[in-house]
Amino acid sequence: MKMTQLYQDVEVTVKELAPNFSPPHRHNFFELIYVLEGNGIHRINNNNFNYSKGNVFLLTPEDSHTFKSGIPAKFCIIDFTKNFLSKSNFQKPDRAELSDFFIRLEYVFHNHHNIKGDIIANESDRKLMDILFLQLVAEKENRRIFQEIITQNIVFLLLHIVVRNIQQGIASNFRQENPKNKVHEITAYIQQNIYNKELIKIEKIAEQFNKSADHLSRYFKKQTGITMKDYIIQYKLNLIKTRLTYSDLTISEIAHEMNFTDESHLNKLFKNHYGKTVSQFKKEVLLK
Repeated sequence: MKMTQLYQDVEVTVKELAPNFSPPHRHNFFELIYVLEGNGIHRINNNNFNYSKGNVFLLTPEDSHTFKSGIPAKFCIIDFTKNFLSKSNFQKPDRAELSDFFIRLEYVFHNHHNIKGDIIANESDRKLMDILFLQLVAEKENRRIFQEIITQNIVFLLLHIVVRNIQQGIASNFRQENPKNKVHEITAYIQQNIYNKELIKIEKIAEQFNKSADHLSRYFKKQTGITMKDYIIQYKLNLIKTRLTYSDLTISEIAHEMNFTDESHLNKLFKNHYGKTVSQFKKEVLLK
């Protein structure tokens, strides 16, 4: 299978597809696809999804996809590498702050397996995305002053809208399938406050849901099979793996962000769960 490489931080392209079946390919970067014209089948990881004008798809690293269309189709595609989320890159004077943006995107990284085809469920958001993608195309074609920073900020806004719709979509599906189950609300609260050690204390979470700590702990364990403390630790470790893979933050910086005592404390916990140190995991990532 063909592997497409990307050598810029962000690349905006407009691609046209003739009435045929495009060859399957896989990316080592993130890709946001907006359908400008046409309709057909978008095959992602052996799953078929119908597409039409205004649909938005998110591909994460290593996803495989292809298009099949009986009529000509046209797409606006945003490709962005982990360098786009690089600490050193965001220290440039024309770059936005990394940390808050990256934190918001982490929800996508850890829930993308729940994405089913077109990711926009809110129609007012779809109208806004229509405008933003058309402006993105105009910025690419006209290349006026401040084009780079305007493009970057449009991309930021688009991705935040994506995050919101993924959050809302997953929450809505969970409520439909489990109308009386509050676990998703609890885990969403934990994920949203994972960097604030005070807010994710079990007593504070229980207060948030108007339950006693003991009652909420028993309920969570019954519904998930693990304790809330173990869930918090596991989610933190998943975030750490994401940071090691998609950012150039140092291990010490990651330990500080995750409220570990020091790098040694993080390494001990990481090795207990994965059988390797954080440094060993990082080296493996760099060798891929």
